[in-house]
Amino acid sequence: MSLNILASGSELELQPGENVLSSGNTADLELRIPATMAGPKRTDYAKGRLWATNQRVIFVGDQPLASGSGSAPIASLVIPYPVLVSSKFNLPLLSANNITLSFLPDPLVTETNLPSPGRGASLEAKLVVGEGAGHGVWKVIEGERARWEADRRRGEEEALPVYEA
Repeated sequence: MSLNILASGSELELQPGENVLSSGNTADLELRIPATMAGPKRTDYAKGRLWATNQRVIFVGDQPLASGSGSAPIASLVIPYPVLVSSKFNLPLLSANNITLSFLPDPLVTETNLPSPGRGASLEAKLVVGEGAGHGVWKVIEGERARWEADRRRGEEEALPVYEA
């Protein structure tokens, strides 16, 4: 997971072999970072566009909004599926439907720009997706997360020995 690796208002840049599964819907992002050794808990906000691909969830901000703690504004947020802990679709009574993604910093990325939340904790992104596409986007994210989890489990299973005749 990386914060601010794409410029605000930029076009989506795909990696080799990556396919877009949901178009760039408008979205409001609320990024919740728990208290860590690096600093107190904070919540940052941004408005922008959201894409789900077969490799990651990508949010690109239209214009960075002021953050809750005076930190750098959010220009982009990229969450690869292997670091996505859970995804929930919420239907609150008196506010907009939203998607909550819990994730950890990517251990393969050295410059993650976000603190490690510590043992048992995770970072959280609350997304309110526009155009009535929230549930559809969540189903795509959840389906891809389940596929990545199944691939990971399959790779961990012990391979059967190959016998030659």
